[in-house]
Amino acid sequence: MKKLVIAIAIVAAGVGGISYANYVATQEVRTEVDKQLALVSDQTGATFKYAGLSASVISQSVEITNMEVIGPEGENVAHIQSIEVTGYETDKISPHTSFEVKSFQFDKDFVAKLPADTNEMLASASYDLSSSLDYDEQSGDSDVVLKLDAKDIVSFNMDVGLANSKALMDASLAISKAQQEAGDTPLTYEQELQQQTLVMQAMSKLEPRNINLVLNNQGKLKELFVSELEKQGMTLEQMQMTLQQQLQQAPVTEEIAQSLTDFAKGLNSLSVSAKLPEGKTMMEVNQQIMMLAGQPEELVKFINLEVKGE
Repeated sequence: MKKLVIAIAIVAAGVGGISYANYVATQEVRTEVDKQLALVSDQTGATFKYAGLSASVISQSVEITNMEVIGPEGENVAHIQSIEVTGYETDKISPHTSFEVKSFQFDKDFVAKLPADTNEMLASASYDLSSSLDYDEQSGDSDVVLKLDAKDIVSFNMDVGLANSKALMDASLAISKAQQEAGDTPLTYEQELQQQTLVMQAMSKLEPRNINLVLNNQGKLKELFVSELEKQGMTLEQMQMTLQQQLQQAPVTEEIAQSLTDFAKGLNSLSVSAKLPEGKTMMEVNQQIMMLAGQPEELVKFINLEVKGE
């Protein structure tokens, strides 16, 4: 019995210690978040209010709940159910980091004041957004994933695999540290130029390995197309016919043309994937693609291009 009591006490102490660590982390994060939001407010005139903020030292995550975005004149702009950041560290690029926004939605009164040519369906939609970065420091490989979901309308997913990305990650970390050290002091023009040069040099070394793009109907994609086509004085049937005529003249393979035609008819899903040759930078790949622009069959083989539409 005594051993059991001791074990329970140890567990309780551990849980208590974690809870306290989470509490301290939350207070520190709240201070930093408020500081960053204040900087954004100074730059945009908008203000940000949130109901809750919590941090976890175990999962290295921070969550903000029920955020309200208020415009410079006190008008409600948007509401965000939650924002969660996981795996972020200030002194290094983590093996896995993610950023997730749930239920971002513009205020109805704000939408009503947008320009007349704004798509009301998209402006009024509720959005989920998530992005993640998986990074292997030893190999320099990284994988970037972005997912955007306009609820009940359409979703878009992008997955990009990169090699030789260490220089870009190091540049990103250096820029982040410089901004932290600067604090409230704006960077000089020379410092901003140096950062831009650093990023451009790093990006020139990137080697794209694979790209996957997926567009999926979530219920109202057809209505979205119809509403946008009406602004151009065109029906859905006219668009489908025009696309088919253009594809007959375009430098694409018959398989790709058919896939695009199938998507225009079904408006259910469109996926595009490519596996790029190893050891070539983005610039080298682009140069080769330009050379093969008039040779669709060879281009498809070079980047292992696959297109599927429904």
